Amino acid sequence: MTRIGVMADSHRNRANIRRALKRMEDCVLILHLGDHDTDMDDFRLREDRLLSVPGNCDPLSFAPGLRIFERDGVRVLMTHGDAYGVKHSLMRLSLKAREAGAALALYGHSHRQEIDRDGEITLLNPGALKNGDYAVVELDKGCVRCELHNLDK
Repeated sequence: MTRIGVMADSHRNRANIRRALKRMEDCVLILHLGDHDTDMDDFRLREDRLLSVPGNCDPLSFAPGLRIFERDGVRVLMTHGDAYGVKHSLMRLSLKAREAGAALALYGHSHRQEIDRDGEITLLNPGALKNGDYAVVELDKGCVRCELHNLDK
């Protein structure tokens, strides 16, 4: 089983990043879904433990806006979400995930915690870390389990 910490929209709130990382100590991966993806630079995580994508507030980033990887039999797509119009609908993101063969699509941008399903695809928005929201995902032999959290709860 693989535990993955997921955060988005930190917007330079380093105190909340520090608190979230403390809660994610047992996670083998930490994913940051943009809007100030460079916020993670100060935390010296091993490169093999951190993956990030830029958001719409990261215009100078050279990182790819879409990442796809596989872990424990689950293909994962991660993006900020602005390019897929996630504030209005998850349809475009779901179609992209289906096209990529992903069972889990991670996105931010709307600052709202959400877990949605479209057939076999789980779509997860961890919410805005600047507001204390984050998520933990467990992957185990092709199965996906998502938990939404807040630092103040």
